[in-house]
Amino acid sequence: MSLKYILCFFFFFFPYGSAAFELPKETYVFDVTAGGDTLRLDRYPAVRGCDDKGQIVVFAFGGGFRGGSRDSASFMPFFRFLVENGVTVVSTDYRTALKDADPVRLATLPGFKDALYEAISVAVTDFYKATAFVIEHSPMWGVDSAKIIACGSSAGAITVLQAEYGICNDMVPSGILPADFNYAGVISMAGAVCAEGVPEWTAMTAPIMLFHGDADSVVPFEKAVIDGFGLWGSSTVSRALGGMGLSHVFHVVRGGGHEVSGTPMTRYRGEILNFIRLTDSPGVCRTATIEETIPGTGDYKTDFTIEDYLRSNM
Repeated sequence: MSLKYILCFFFFFFPYGSAAFELPKETYVFDVTAGGDTLRLDRYPAVRGCDDKGQIVVFAFGGGFRGGSRDSASFMPFFRFLVENGVTVVSTDYRTALKDADPVRLATLPGFKDALYEAISVAVTDFYKATAFVIEHSPMWGVDSAKIIACGSSAGAITVLQAEYGICNDMVPSGILPADFNYAGVISMAGAVCAEGVPEWTAMTAPIMLFHGDADSVVPFEKAVIDGFGLWGSSTVSRALGGMGLSHVFHVVRGGGHEVSGTPMTRYRGEILNFIRLTDSPGVCRTATIEETIPGTGDYKTDFTIEDYLRSNM
């Protein structure tokens, strides 16, 4: 019996994810900003020998661009599942700029819109820098820099979708990423794209996986815009991608609220792993919409206003 199958046998019958086992990680500083913020990322190495293909997920946490933590205990079962299946995970900091915004400014729709755009731009820049750090260290980590999947929850999902949008529309700040770089895939759990008008991608995107509940009052399922500018949710993004023939999978949870920013990490992690595997097979990724309904939801609100989203994010 080969060493590879001995290792897989061991991790199957003696779970790597047991409560008594601390998930191994290495922490690195990847940037110190001009404002004095020290940004770190944690690397959780893949279990070697168990279908390891050199793939790596770079994860951005949620928290409304006000808070959140890269090493929240709630993420650990998801990270453990990925590393046990041969996928390295990097969970990264980014600046949460809304926590320092003027409350008076945030209380008005135009002020909140401008502050949110600034916060997203800062988060995306930090995510690009974390990605660059991963690219630089990929040889010593034993991962493939052409197989980096961006993944995020809530504000982190907005960040990763916006990062991909920036790459495909030539909006990456100069000198951060290699000129020809793109992610191998993007996984968004209750995310959106911030844009002037319905999002358009001027270059082919990486395969994208979207999860969203249509009763989400925090991040819009459809859109939350002022004079055509604002957040375009997963439903709008899916239609736009489909209209351009771009590869994506859209998992709709009818009656689902903002909890869909987290439930895919437990309920749909097999689907996520399958998507990650498919990104390693050019031409295999598909375009599909998957719908499910939460039993017993009955009638529920979906027609949220800009004011509703503002109140939910205050």
